[in-house]
Parts: sequence; structure tokens; C-alpha cells
Amino acid sequence: MVLNSIVLILLSAFCHALWNFYSKSSRDTRILFFWCGFYTLAIAFVAFSINQPVIPKQVWVYIAASAFVHLLYRLFLTHAYTVGEISFVYPITRAAPAFLPLFALLFLKERISEQGMIGILCVMVSIVLYQQREARIHFKAFLRFLREPDALWAYATLVSVIGYSLIDKQGMSEFHHHSTDAPLWRAVTYYLMENSISQVFYGVSCLIRFPHQQIVQIGRTEWKRALVVVVLSLTSYSLILYVLMTEKVSYVTAVRQCSVIFVVLLGGYALKETYTKRRLIAAVVMVLGIFLIAYQ
Repeated sequence: MVLNSIVLILLSAFCHALWNFYSKSSRDTRILFFWCGFYTLAIAFVAFSINQPVIPKQVWVYIAASAFVHLLYRLFLTHAYTVGEISFVYPITRAAPAFLPLFALLFLKERISEQGMIGILCVMVSIVLYQQREARIHFKAFLRFLREPDALWAYATLVSVIGYSLIDKQGMSEFHHHSTDAPLWRAVTYYLMENSISQVFYGVSCLIRFPHQQIVQIGRTEWKRALVVVVLSLTSYSLILYVLMTEKVSYVTAVRQCSVIFVVLLGGYALKETYTKRRLIAAVVMVLGIFLIAYQ
């Protein structure tokens, strides 16, 4: 992997960490995501007005499935950030690359090497470290801490990430086989379409759950934050798409996991969250595990 690609991936990872940090530091992350959806829909409308998307019939089922799972992802993540610390929640939700090989083994008939299994073990060890809520590490308390609300929402988010990753992998494969559009535009079309659909349903759920006055108030006071979150998210995604045109997806995914380290540092030192040193060690172990999986 060339140095230029590594720099762009690290920049993407930092942007991803930043938009999650800004989301967590909002007065209400759940409502902030409502306004992020509004701006995302506006961007999709402009993009599709300039270049009308042509989506093959075979791809629509994957877009619909991905949109549904992304809806669950937004619901789970916003609840996790509402009740938990970002330096705890975010690393768990980003552990999907370690578990994807296991699901790929079950559903896509892919194999896992010995190095890959060691990498998965490293990630599992890091999750045990993240899960500790006391001064000393007690492995017997791991199952008890799993029942805490922030852990339940974090692991639910992890499951949704694994779900939409598998769906998107198959969806983009079908898109590639049935479309003649430029590869970058295919990826952007797929992303904006599934994102727009899920954002519409998420917006409806917010209108049902929260008082309209509260939604408007957050929109007025945090519209800049919402816009920054959307821009950082799109920047992070665009950088990854650019690098993926020349680099292997497993390598890109591994380097991008450095966002976990960025988030732990931001949560520990900017938000004054707990157990920063322990979580930083866990983050490094997780990134090492992902590297082992990616470079097998």
C-alpha cells in the first residue's frame, strides 16, 4: 500500500471519529440524526438532479434490505450514545471487520486462516477489556456487564453493522454485474439511495417519538453541528471510495480501524470519560487484530 493511500485512509478514519464525537457531544444525538438525515436528503436530491441514477432491478432488493438494517443501526447507535460513553460504545460498534469473516464463513462459504483466527481472538480480548467497569479487571463480571444498557445497545449496533456490511457486499457485486455506470458513481448512488430511504423512516420515527418543539429547538441550536456531521461523514466515505479504486478492501478496512484509537483519545481527554488508558490499550489490541485478519 502506497504512502498516499495510507494518509488518505487515516484522514478518513479521523473524519469518521470526529463525526461520531460531534454526534455524541450533542444535547440529543437521536434528534441530531434527524437533522443529519434532512441534510443528507438534500444532498441526494441535488446529486440525483444533476445525474439521474439508473439502478438495475436486481439491486433494489439489496438497497431496500440495507436501508432497513441501516434504520436499525441509527436507532441502536443513537440510543447507545444516549446512555453510554463514546470511548466504550464506538470501539464495539467498529469491531465488525473481525466478526465478518465468521459470518462470511457461515453464509458465503469463505475460509479463515490461522492468522485470521488469532486476529479475531485479539478483537475478542479487546472487547473483554472494554467491558470492564471497575478498577481491577474481573473476567467473571463480563457477563454481568453485558446486561448494562450501553452494552446492549452497542452490541445491537455491532450486529446491524455486520448485517448491512454483508448485504452491501452482495448488493455492490450485483450492481457491478448489471450496470455500466462509472464504479465511483455506482457506489455513491447505492450509498445515497439506501441512506435516503433509511433516513426518511428514521425521520418519521423521530416525529412520532419526540415533541415537535424539541426537534425544532435542536435544529435551530445545532444545525451547524448537524451539517458538520454530514460533511465529515460524506468526506470520510468519499476518501474510502477513492482509495478502494486502487487498494485492497481488507487493507483499507484494517488501516481505517485507527478511528477507534482516535475516538478513545477524544472521549477520554475531550469528554473526560472513564478508563481511558485501559480502553486505549484495548483499542490498540483491536486494531492489531484487524490487521492480522486483513493481512492474512
